Parts: sequence; C-alpha cells; structure tokens
Amino acid sequence: MAISFRRLLSLVPLGLVPSAAATTLRPRIFADTNRDGFVNQLDEPHKHDWTASRGAIFLPNIGDSDRRCPVADLTGTPLSNDELWRCHDASGDRLIPSSAAYAAPLLTLPLPNVSDNAVGHIYTEPAHTRDRVRLFWKENDWSTGYSTVWATVDRQVTFNATSLRNGITLAIDGRELVTDEAVWDGSVKVVFEVTDGDRKARDFVAMKQAPVLIHHHLQQAEVVLATAPGDNQTIGSSWQGHFVRGVEKAIDGDVPTVLFNQSTDIWAQDFLEPGYASMPGPDGPISIRVLLRSAQSTREAGRQVFSQLRSAGIGGFQPGSGSGFGWEEINSGGNIETIPPYTSRKGKRWPNGRVIMGHHFGTYPAESMVKFLQSQKAQSPLFLETGWLAVGHVDELVQFLPANTSLGFTMAVADTTSATALLREADASGHGTTPFVSYTGDATPDELTIFLDPAFLHNTSVSSLLSDPSFHDTQAYAQRYIDRNLALLLSEIPLQDSDILRVPTLFKDVNFPFLPATPDGHPPRLSPLREGERQLKAMVPQAINGLVLGNGKYLAPKQWGPVVDGRDIFAEAVEEVYGRVGMKVEWVDDYMSHHVRGGEVHCGTNALREMGAWWEE
Repeated sequence: MAISFRRLLSLVPLGLVPSAAATTLRPRIFADTNRDGFVNQLDEPHKHDWTASRGAIFLPNIGDSDRRCPVADLTGTPLSNDELWRCHDASGDRLIPSSAAYAAPLLTLPLPNVSDNAVGHIYTEPAHTRDRVRLFWKENDWSTGYSTVWATVDRQVTFNATSLRNGITLAIDGRELVTDEAVWDGSVKVVFEVTDGDRKARDFVAMKQAPVLIHHHLQQAEVVLATAPGDNQTIGSSWQGHFVRGVEKAIDGDVPTVLFNQSTDIWAQDFLEPGYASMPGPDGPISIRVLLRSAQSTREAGRQVFSQLRSAGIGGFQPGSGSGFGWEEINSGGNIETIPPYTSRKGKRWPNGRVIMGHHFGTYPAESMVKFLQSQKAQSPLFLETGWLAVGHVDELVQFLPANTSLGFTMAVADTTSATALLREADASGHGTTPFVSYTGDATPDELTIFLDPAFLHNTSVSSLLSDPSFHDTQAYAQRYIDRNLALLLSEIPLQDSDILRVPTLFKDVNFPFLPATPDGHPPRLSPLREGERQLKAMVPQAINGLVLGNGKYLAPKQWGPVVDGRDIFAEAVEEVYGRVGMKVEWVDDYMSHHVRGGEVHCGTNALREMGAWWEE
C-alpha cells in the first residue's frame, strides 16, 4: 500500500508534529487500526488496544507466489508432510515482491527535530512473536521517495537520524497460522523505540493476525474442484470420467473447474476444506485462501493442497501432531460444514457463521483440527451425532441454503417420512410392482464399489420394500437421529420448524460388525459398529449431498428412484423442495462413480468460494 508522508503530515494536527523548540521526544507508529484500508492519523485513537471492532489486521503470508516450493528433495524423495507445508512465501527472511500485497502496511511519523545521534529500533512484543511474524522496512531512495526493496527488521537493526526524520515505511506478515491459542492467539505489538541522547521514548500499535474462516453457502462458488479420471488402468476411471463430464455440463461454464491430477482419490470434498483470511485494503479486502488439508496425514491426496493448489494467494494448513492417520472418515472434509452468519437464540453472535462437525458416539475428530478451528475464535465447532451413518459425515444429513428468511438462509435435512410417503402413494396408485431403483446402466463391480448390492438393485420393488418390517425399523432409527440433530440445531439457530426443508431420503443397513486394521497398520476407514447401534447408508443417491453452486443453482446426484408414469417420483419431489427457496436442481449421475462407493456429488466435488470482509460483519 503506497503511503505519502507529506499527505500524512498534512492530516496530522499541528500539535502532534514536534516544533524546533520541542523537548519531548514522541515517536509515533501507525497501522490500519480503523480498518479503512489506509494508514493515517485517523488510526491514532485506541491503537494500543485490539478489539473485535477496532484494531489493525495482518495476514499469514503462506502462499507460494512464484511456485518455488519443491515437493521432493534433490534425490527425488518426496518431502515429508512437515517439510512440504513449511515452504511458503513467509518461510524465509525476504519479502518476495509478488507476495508483498499480502503484507500489512505500517509507518512511523517523521521526527524532523531529532539530533544526528538519534537511533531507533522497531520490533515486536511479546518476544515469542518474533519467530511468528516478519517485519520489513522499505529502503527508501530519498531523492525519489520510492524503492521496491524491502529489508528485514529485527531487534538488532538500528534506524539512523535520517530515517527517523523522514519517517519509515514498514510492512508485517505472518509466518505461520494460529493453531493453538494457548501458544499464540495471533496478537502482536509493533514497538517503535527512539533514543536521542538522554531522551528515550517509545510507542506501539496493537495488531492481530486474521482468523482463518471456513466458507458457508451464502458465499458464491468461484472455482469447482474435482478429481481427474486418470488413465484407463485406474479403478473406476471410466465412471469418474462420466462423473466429471456430468459436473461440467451441470455447471455450464458458470465457474471454472479445476481437476486434481496427482492422485486417484475421487473424494475431492474430503481431503481438504477450503478457508480464507482477509484484511482491509485501499481497494477493498485483501484475501488469501487457506486450504485445510484433512486431518488424515497418510492420505496422499491431501498433499495436493501444497503440490498442486498452493500458489499466489493460496496457502495451506497441515494438521500437526495428533492429526490422525489413514482414511478415518471422521476426519474427512465432508464432516466439516458451516452454518451461515446468525445470532443464536441465546444472543451469541456468529457474524462469520459457525462450523458444524460430526462425532461418532463420543469419538471426536482429530484434536489438531478441532483445536485449530477453536483457536481462530470465530467459528468454534458445534458437534452433531453422526455415528449412526456408515461414513459418518454431517453433509449426509444437513445442509444450509440461501433463502428468504429473517436470517437470509434456511436449513435442509434428510427426511425419511416424506420419502416413505412417496412410496406409499405410488403403491396406493397401483405402482407397487415398479422397481424401487430405476438405474439400468452398467453395474459391473470393482473392488471399491463396497456398497453395491446387485440383488437389491435388480429385485426390489416399491411394494416389497414397504412390506419389509426391517425397512420401516431402519427408517425409524434414522429419523430418530435426524430429529435429535435437528432439535439441537434449532435450539441454537433461530429458524422456525416451518422454515426447514425436508429432503426425501431413505436409508439401509450396511453394518460392519468388525473392521480389521488396514495392511499398513493404520486404523480402518469406517468406524467399527457400536453394540446396540446401526450404520446406515442412503438407498438411492442422497439428494441433500450435493453442491450449492450459487445464483440459484444446485448440483444434486441423479436419483434413480421409482419411475411412475414416466417420471422419477424422488427427483420430482426433490426439485419441488429446492424450488421453494428458488433453487434449480441440475442432476449429475454419480450412481457408479460415487454412490456405491460411499458418497455423492458433494463428496466428489469441492468449491473455492468468494471471500468476505469478516471484520465488517
């Protein structure tokens, strides 16, 4: 951010500029305390105290602007997870010119009357912040008043009388993320200290690193992510190609699509969770994307956060110790969703929304991810019970959608009651022999189609399902947990029951009473079945597990439900439900690509969304 010292001086009250006769040494340092995108005298009030409504902000400068970070060492050996993520624009002591836009500006007020012996120091407090932030000063050519050279500032650097008289242009950025507020909460004081003979004085400005925020569905998708199908030798590659083509057709050019190409892991929702951090700038917010790698440190696909996506304006977070191993589904990104901004029934404001996560009968997601989210002090997670689901993700049961309510959004939940009613209606109208699943395409299994049941697919009719007592027991079991989670959400979010969208969904038992450890010794992907409980999976592709694109468009998994009089009764019902909030459903066939493998459209995609000015919320 360019700053004119002459302009600054013209705005500073005359009493603040030392006169020739001044005897009091009064150093002054400013940052963008009032958050208007500029550094000037308006930032003077309350600059020593950082609050939610006032205080200067800086960013973690963890992108890779020049794509200089390697993924392997000189012998070709892949870097460790820790080595991989620790290379970024702020990992050295040089402010890379292409990343300078992500450094926050500061300046010192000129001190025209100091003696030739005056010296100044600029540093941060407390001392532990000096390894967590970087300070730079611009080596000005005073004949032109401009330079592009930024030099590192540390406790040992001294500024001479010439610099003090002219004022010093500074910048600050973060080397690391706030991962544990007990260790560091992002706060820092930038101190300006001047000694002139026997006179010594100091000033400081309070700053804080911007929190990392997780996106919600009121923010428009700007990029859609999915996994490339790979070559013909890859298991499921033809189905993945079919899926990707379906996604791109449904998006219809509204936003670009980026395909992961360094892994065969098709679950683009699950090995990362997109977030962002932002600060004020002169032309609006300056934002950096922060992509959270899932807390599954041996899940190779997550490395693509750093090896493929990290670039200018995009950084990543690698969960640390205790992050989890293998593919434990409780730690997948599909188990992280966000309630849009609201004020709770108890009056607690969540101006940036609130994260929801699923726990599995008392087992919680990895501590490193939970602690990270809590330490941002912005969206601390609310936990739902998802252990009754085989995969166990919150995106299987609840979703938040833009809507004309007092909050600007509403909630959709999976609902077995309306789905069962559709079947009863079809049966009563003489269509009981209609196949429950209308999918008639190729259903050749492979080793990953773990939920494919050919007998169920080909031999189940509407009436045979309705006549099976276990079917009704299963729906009742699912609905009990859905209702409990809904009650918890409604005790928190001031929506009315009449606002809730109930998306027709049916479940079947897919219990895994015993899951041995994987060959590499890591825990199994799915949680073992708890005694007295069940694990369920959607019978037909689960409509609620889709991608909210924005601008009224919703990408949902093609239903393949019972076809009555030429229409899929589930698809028609889903279109009606989403149509209530003005959303047009675009269908994507994921039956063989994802549904029989454990997920749906939402699980197979992800989105980088618009980034907001969180401090204004």
